[in-house]
Amino acid sequence: MRIAVTYENGEIFQHFGHTERFKVYDVEGGRVSVTAVVNTNGSGHGVLADILKKLQVDTLICGGIG
Repeated sequence: MRIAVTYENGEIFQHFGHTERFKVYDVEGGRVSVTAVVNTNGSGHGVLADILKKLQVDTLICGGIG
């Protein structure tokens, strides 16, 4: 499973559409196997969804989506 979290300064960023980074976790056998921080280059809502799709993210965790 691949999980993406809106990310800023070590915390969940509160607004999906304004996030500049995702922290991505690969989970295998109930444990995190790999983590990476992905820069979004200041993209908006639609582009962010495409980034998540290209990263093959299964689950998104964020503070809110407008």
